[in-house]
Amino acid sequence: MGRLTSSARRSQATTPYGLARRLRVSMIHLSRQLRHREPSEHTIAQLSALSSVVEAGPLSVGRLAGLEGLPSPAATRLADKLEQAGLIVRQANPGDRRGVHLVATARGNELIARRAQAGTTWLAERLAALEESDRRALERAVSVLEVLAAERPCEAANGKPGGTDETSGRRRALKGVNR
Repeated sequence: MGRLTSSARRSQATTPYGLARRLRVSMIHLSRQLRHREPSEHTIAQLSALSSVVEAGPLSVGRLAGLEGLPSPAATRLADKLEQAGLIVRQANPGDRRGVHLVATARGNELIARRAQAGTTWLAERLAALEESDRRALERAVSVLEVLAAERPCEAANGKPGGTDETSGRRRALKGVNR
């Protein structure tokens, strides 16, 4: 089998599959570089769950499971580990005596803030070195990525939007992004 010409490779790179492959690989490498800016003894799943509690909390274990795209037992195990590490606490839910809310501790808030600061500073330095036209192109791409990232896990898994108003709004937002 012969090698692909450079124009054939470029053509394949702009197909949805080719673009998805390039994007996925780039995101993996960028994510790895960001993680190295602020190493942690916590797993990626733990840091993601903690970030959800910091950003959206206080929240129930069920809500954490929904945000993280996990079954409730997995979210409970994550919450247990975060609580053991002193990063979150469980507090009684005033609206439901049987329920609890997960709330980030000062230590949990500081960890997420420190990691965000380190990663954002490093990334901003890299972006500052880009040409203005590349930063504008990246700004448009980020708008599209934000819409894709807002999909609920069940929508992404079956490839079909849920048909809700929220989903329809995301589709409209995606169409409205300047190309």
